Amino acid sequence: MEVSLRASANRAARFLVVSDPGALRLRSASQTTLTLVLALLVLTVTTRALGQPITVAMLGSVVAMFSSFVVKDRTAHARLLTTAMITLPAIAAVTLAAVLTQYGVIADVGFVAVLFTAVYVRRFGPRGFALGMASFIAYFFSLFLRATPSQIPVLALAIALGVASSLVVRFAFQHEWAGAELSRLTKSLRASSLAVVEAVTPNPAGTVPDPEGMRHVLERLANTALMIEDWLDRNVASAHLSVTGNDLSRRVFDAQQATEQLAFALRAFDPANWTPTVGEVMAAVRGALRNHPTEDELRALRRTAMAADASTSGSDQTTIAIRSAARVVRAHIAVHRVTAHALTPPEPTTHRIGKLPALGWTREPTPETPVGDAPDTDRADAPPPDTDRRGRWSWVIDALARLRPSTRAAIQVAIATSVATVLGELVSPNRWYWAVLSAFVVFTGTSTRGEILTRAGHRIVGTVAGVFAGVVLAALVGHRPPVQLALIVVCVFCAFYLVTIANGLLVFFVTVLLAMLYGLLGTFSVAVLELRIAETCVGAAVGIGAAYFILPIRTRETVREKVDSYLDTLDEVISESIDSVLEPGSGVDLVPVSRRLDTALQELQTSAKPLGMGPTSRARRGTARLVRVLEACDRAAHALARAGMLAANAEHDSGPTGDLAEGLRRGAQEVRAAVDSLRSVVRGDTDVYDGVLADDSPVVELMNRDPEQLSTATRVAVRALDRLDHAAALTRVPV
Repeated sequence: MEVSLRASANRAARFLVVSDPGALRLRSASQTTLTLVLALLVLTVTTRALGQPITVAMLGSVVAMFSSFVVKDRTAHARLLTTAMITLPAIAAVTLAAVLTQYGVIADVGFVAVLFTAVYVRRFGPRGFALGMASFIAYFFSLFLRATPSQIPVLALAIALGVASSLVVRFAFQHEWAGAELSRLTKSLRASSLAVVEAVTPNPAGTVPDPEGMRHVLERLANTALMIEDWLDRNVASAHLSVTGNDLSRRVFDAQQATEQLAFALRAFDPANWTPTVGEVMAAVRGALRNHPTEDELRALRRTAMAADASTSGSDQTTIAIRSAARVVRAHIAVHRVTAHALTPPEPTTHRIGKLPALGWTREPTPETPVGDAPDTDRADAPPPDTDRRGRWSWVIDALARLRPSTRAAIQVAIATSVATVLGELVSPNRWYWAVLSAFVVFTGTSTRGEILTRAGHRIVGTVAGVFAGVVLAALVGHRPPVQLALIVVCVFCAFYLVTIANGLLVFFVTVLLAMLYGLLGTFSVAVLELRIAETCVGAAVGIGAAYFILPIRTRETVREKVDSYLDTLDEVISESIDSVLEPGSGVDLVPVSRRLDTALQELQTSAKPLGMGPTSRARRGTARLVRVLEACDRAAHALARAGMLAANAEHDSGPTGDLAEGLRRGAQEVRAAVDSLRSVVRGDTDVYDGVLADDSPVVELMNRDPEQLSTATRVAVRALDRLDHAAALTRVPV
């Protein structure tokens, strides 16, 4: 019983590590919650000393909470600077709201203007997004709390104290060693790798591994590896480790690719072939994926893997599995050895190479602005198009088409919130701002119609569920301030911990929080929460309408653009990898282009999610097939990049020559043509993929050669090219 409980606890702990690589979500939610608690304590004491109502403390606390969450600059210095700068737009927004409130409709117009500006400034990158959101939050809660001009000084003080609280907590969190974050990320890498191994390891009963489960764990492994790459972008690795960032990047890539290779080797492994040697090397794999092995244990695991590798020969299924497992052991031991001492306090060093801009106002892509946007601002000076061909208003159409996504979204938000204001006041003159809030929020973090529709649906479902939960909790708790405050803190933590999983969970916990807050203030009413549902539905519907009819961005078009970007990078990987195999000893590093391919796949997966939830089964199946195909291409591309890296470190005279080199070159050209054919299928130019490699293809001919005639790099490259073509051939349904 005790052993079973310990095993269950270990599985639960590993699930938490895998689902939250590096505990980044946990840290973010903890930081936001601590910021709220500190701000509440400071502001409650301050407002009582000044004889001000609790609503003043609430405003400062809300600004503090959101300033902790929305600041996403890449460097520690930039995050502190942006947090401090939030004070200015927040105070300006509160002042504007308090002054305009006494003029009725003009306050509504001011709210729409603030919302437009908050979306427009997203073009300035993470800092613009954070400052825009701060102005929106401050204006919104000023309306919510019915601020008056006489309260402006004390409200400004509350905002300053709230932001100061956020700075204190952020400063404390940022002083955690970067090595600790890397240690957690590599722990997540091992946990993700172990999940992959367990998902594909055959059992004596002969159960076939679940393909969907395998795809899911491989995706988590890839995401974790990308998060380590992000750490390398933000930190100087040599300040925390005994190797450079490039060296660690190569080791992590090798560990990821080795794990993927083992997964494919074991996927169709016959349990009848499970020899004692296979069992020993798989035990070594599990040992290498533990978190704190000693140096003696690592040496023993390496000896086991090398002995198993040396005992095999040929290219049968068992041999491939043993060699793949041995490579996993070696790759993860290499990561262990460079990250084992990452927790050692580093010498003071900068967290970024190069200088920051004066105020960081760079026009860089953000999560709300797709990477493919043109870097130019709106081009009012562009020459008018051919009006004879497209009509006298064609120049207007072209000008609108050239708008940056941030400008397009700002126009959509301005129109949507204007309509939501009118409709919201028809539902409730006192709670209309909830409709405006919903119309605004559905555009946050979205860029296409499908994403906005999904966000709106999550918001409605989360609100309805939150109202029911809030009513039940309010009835159970009653008026007990300590319990209500504790529940508010719990709701804040859960909301920000789960927001990246589903926006509906954020809305759910915020709605429950509102129920507790109303109960704390003594104004709880079921009717008020019912109004929240009605206003949320009105705002979401208006947001959807604006997304579909005002300067719309179609999800399918965005997906096709992402596919084009992915396939362009895939073509680059094929070309550079084959060039490296044909000219060994070049020393080229293929990890960066491989990571660009992984990033392009991740962006494609994100943009394709709304299509996967489409109303028609054909659309769902076609999208799911497309994503599976490109994921398979990604794994094959990793293997091809590994072949190029093997060749890059080999002797100059060890590459293929003569007809072998020519066959490899022509085979790569055929596979690149096949990838281009895949592009045509996705675009809908053709319904038929241009076949699998013919029997007389150079790749097929090379596959049929005696493996002893090929170098290791050439053999790996040929197999990867064959897998690439077969993966692309799985596509049949255009997007």
